[in-house]
Amino acid sequence: LPAASGHSRPLHQPSLMQLAYVVHLAAAALVHTAARRSCPPGLRHSAVVTQRAVRPLMSSASEEKVGAGGKDGHDVGQQPEVSPEEHELQLKVMSHQKEAARLSTPVEARSIVHWSTGYGVISTNSKQYEGYPGGGVVGFAPGADGLPIFFFSSMSGHTQDLLKSPKASLTVTANGFTGAADGRVNLLGDIDQIKDEDAVGVLRTLYKAKHQDAFWIDFGDFSAFQMTSLKAVRFVGGFARAADISPEEYLESTPDPILGFSAPIAGHMNEDHGDATVAMIKHYIGMPVEKADITSVDALGMTTKVTRGEDSFKLRLPFPRAAESRKDVKDLIVEMTRAAAASAAKE
Repeated sequence: LPAASGHSRPLHQPSLMQLAYVVHLAAAALVHTAARRSCPPGLRHSAVVTQRAVRPLMSSASEEKVGAGGKDGHDVGQQPEVSPEEHELQLKVMSHQKEAARLSTPVEARSIVHWSTGYGVISTNSKQYEGYPGGGVVGFAPGADGLPIFFFSSMSGHTQDLLKSPKASLTVTANGFTGAADGRVNLLGDIDQIKDEDAVGVLRTLYKAKHQDAFWIDFGDFSAFQMTSLKAVRFVGGFARAADISPEEYLESTPDPILGFSAPIAGHMNEDHGDATVAMIKHYIGMPVEKADITSVDALGMTTKVTRGEDSFKLRLPFPRAAESRKDVKDLIVEMTRAAAASAAKE
């Protein structure tokens, strides 16, 4: 994927906030077509395009800009100078993050939808206000193909909108979404009313599996709807991690199973073993930080939010090998914790 576009001006050596931004841009430049050939679905390492090295105190004639992996990138503003040692450390961390194993973009998008809260923002073509979009927060359940299932009341405005025009989209945020640094997915396509009784029965079962208290879908004025045709998928994994995913890539992917129990693992580590996470980041990534919280766990590793000085940013902490079960995750974290502790003891 190409680097984000925009206007840039020469910058000083990068601060940690700028480093985090560059890291996210590098992670966004995933050549997942190549990765798909070498790894099984759901456990794919994403190839990354080459990132130009950061030049300290660049002249105005320089064509290489910090902040977007090359020229013509985002203008991230004037940054404070750092010591040569800090600059070298940042480049080392950036190199590690570019190669860190992570889910492919289609798998990550599919996982966000599958493991979401089951609520999203629907956008329809307003019947009442022609030419304007209608929006609303709605419940949904992912079907076996990853496409959303709905049960709408005939009294709802979006129901009337869809009956007039099925063209719509659904925006879904990652479970635990708190802001722009977290993932979200937009599914664009046709949402049609489903009338076949057998098909409706299947959809009702799937919906109640996601929303166990949704007794109201059995009311007489509720009807089943489903996205039956996927036209486009827009993915944002956080700052500077945006991608368009083809419908085929999305539909052919499967949700990462480890993300299904990510929250309790991350919660336990953050509450009881925060020091271990800090030690792992220093040992495996090479950056000392004051605080580190795990924000998510998947089959290929952990995403962490770290604090270093006045800066707070995300770092990817990959597993030594892919995890296939909850026990695998536990064993891998224990293994990594022990390795980090042994390394610290030698210092």
